Order: sequence, then structure tokens, then C-alpha cells
Amino acid sequence: MSEEWLNFVNDPRTTCKYGAKCYQKNPEHHKNYKHPPQGYQKKIKNIKHKNKGVQPYTITKKHSDKDPTKKLVPSPSQDFSVNKQEKKNDDSEKEEEKKNSSLVTLDENCLFYDKTEDNKLFKELFLVEMPPDFFQFYKCISEEPSVEQTLASVNLQLIGPYDLLLGRLPMLDNKDFYLIHWRFFYDPPEFQAVLKKKGESGFHIGYFRDDPNKKPEFMATNDCSKDCHIHPVADNIFGAVYCYLQNEKKTSPFMSMACQKLMDKVKKWANEHKFSLDEYNIKKRVSQTVAKTLHGAGIVVPYNKKTELGYRPLVESNANLKKLFAKLESSTSKNEKDDILSQIQPVITYASIAMDECDFGTGLEIGIDLFCSGLKELEANAVASLTSAYSLLNRDAFGKIAQVHLKHRRKGSDMSIF
Repeated sequence: MSEEWLNFVNDPRTTCKYGAKCYQKNPEHHKNYKHPPQGYQKKIKNIKHKNKGVQPYTITKKHSDKDPTKKLVPSPSQDFSVNKQEKKNDDSEKEEEKKNSSLVTLDENCLFYDKTEDNKLFKELFLVEMPPDFFQFYKCISEEPSVEQTLASVNLQLIGPYDLLLGRLPMLDNKDFYLIHWRFFYDPPEFQAVLKKKGESGFHIGYFRDDPNKKPEFMATNDCSKDCHIHPVADNIFGAVYCYLQNEKKTSPFMSMACQKLMDKVKKWANEHKFSLDEYNIKKRVSQTVAKTLHGAGIVVPYNKKTELGYRPLVESNANLKKLFAKLESSTSKNEKDDILSQIQPVITYASIAMDECDFGTGLEIGIDLFCSGLKELEANAVASLTSAYSLLNRDAFGKIAQVHLKHRRKGSDMSIF
């Protein structure tokens, strides 16, 4: 059956939206659309109602788990075996090196991009366009003698795409690195950081998009030194900064005056240019999402309520997934890891089948959850699920970001590539 499954997955034809339930007998329909192998509908029910009874599928791997940028087949045959050659000491040393080293070394002849507001260049380098409030905020701060000093007075600094506006973004031959410039450990492809708290803090502020081709849904914060949780805060960057300043103002009497001064400026500019300073409406977000996900910001995918096509829940709750991830992280032996991985495998198997039956949101949910675990053992499966789901949802830019991020994923507070 595994051969039939691989043939089905690799078939370039469009997947029939009715999957194994398709009643069409028209030869022309079967010529244009592919259908899952017979018998898989029964397997789905078994996975859903008898999770523990499902055994992981096995297949000889053709790609190394160490390079998640290689194309992986999002099928039930993904193997979770732990590489015997990976020693804990070696891993920790490599992680430490990753944490403390820049990805790009600049020489004295390096050229830099000119300061620009050309959204075509932002799209070329970061695969997304920046919204109007992004540029307006820079103009607002630029009225001060020094942009960097003004923000430093309230413990903030501009990062990521703002380096292009500041004229300090180097021209690189490998443009993939721009996708992870100031991309923190727990930042999913949907989240793009543009501000961070100065120093060793992992707190950062960024735009959250559900679709790389559409405007951001909201501004959010995350502290990568704590967890993967994403907190929606405002509709635009003015509201997000204003909220930050309100909180920062309370931390010290020395900060109060600087925060109040910038708050007044931000409020005046926002009012003049009609940007809301209100907090983000969480209820609005809840009504849009099909699943909450482990990072809490949820996912939005096309979903037909009548046919229930587009998403189906995972076979494990978020609470149970968290427990499994925690056990995997604390496991000390190969047998222990293999046992936990075999419990996670059916969840991914089910999500893979769901994607092949046009419930793309399920594949995106498991991909995001595996990414949020932060575990090396799950990275290959995370990138496989994410790239497949993003491709099926026509969000290929996010798939590319996920591939590059997981290839160069680093911990720490300084996520500049140079």
C-alpha cells in the first residue's frame, strides 16, 4: 500500500476535493483529477477513533533530516527514527556556535542598498510588501535628530525590514538570508519582527499575516526567551508601540519622561494620519480562525461550513501535544525517544491524509505545532508539513521562509544575519 500512496502523492494531477468519497464515474473526471488509493478512508477512521492502534508507516529515506530545505514527501511514511550519530554533546556545541555567530561576514568592500520605500524591493528581499503604517512610523520617528537614539531612550530598536530604510542592509548574493534577518527562534513564517527591546531581551514586536500576498492582520509580540506564544496587541505599529510605551513607562521613574514624550508624538502622528491606537479585538480573531495552534494566534484557511471542507481537527488536543513534546525534550535514551515519537507519528499521519483530502488547514496546524515545539527531532517533519500546506494554500512565500528558517534556526536575542 505504501507504493500506491507514494504514486498518489507524486501524481501531478489536481486532487479531487471529494477524495475517497468521490462518486464520479466519468472517465474525463478521473483523467483530470487524482483520488486516494482505496482503503485509506477506513484508515482515517481507525486513526481518529483508535489512535494508539496505529503503527507508523516505514520507508527508506532518500533525504537527510539534517537538511530540511530538501523536498520531503508529506505522507504517512515519514520516519521518526533518531540518528544514532547525533551525540548530545555535539548538538549542544553546535547550538552554542549557532547562537553566538553571525550567518554572514561582511568585508570592507561590501555594498549596501540605498535607503528606499520601494515596496517592490521589500517584496523581492522579504517576500512580502510592507503596509503604509510601517513607512509612516519611520517618518514619524525621523523627525527627531536621531532615530536610533530616540528609540534607545525607551529601550527599543528598529530591526529587520527597517534596515533597508536605514540604509544598512548589505547586498548579498544569497538572498535567502534576508528571510531570516532578525527572525527569532519561535517566529513562524506569518510573523515578521520589526522592533525589539534593546540588549539581551528576546521581546520583539512584529506584523502577523495569514497570507503573504495580503496586508497584515495585526501587530503582535513574542518573547523568544520564554515561549512560543504570540500576543496580538494592535491593528498597526502605532498602536503596538503606544501599548509598549504604556507598559514600559511603569517600569522605572527614569523611563517615564522619555516614554511619555514619545507617546505624545506617536499619538499626535497617529491621529493626524488616521491610525487607530486601540488594542486589537481578540474576539474578531477567534471568529476568523479554524484552530488555535500552540502559539495562540491561530490559523485562517478557506473553510466551507456546509461541506466541512478545508479543515478537520487533529486527533490530539493541544494539551496532549504539549505533554508529548515535553516528554520528548526530557527523554534521555533512544528507546525513550522512539517510544514518544511513535505516539506523535499517527497525528502527522492523520494530518497528511487530511491534506490529501483537501483539508489543508489540518496540515498547516500540525506543521505550526511541530515548529512551536522547538525540538530538533521534529524539524524535518515540521518543514515537510508546512511547505506542503503552504503550497496547497497558495502561500508559497511562507513555505520558502519556513525552509530557510529551519535550516538556520538559532536561539538568542541577536538575530541579525551580520
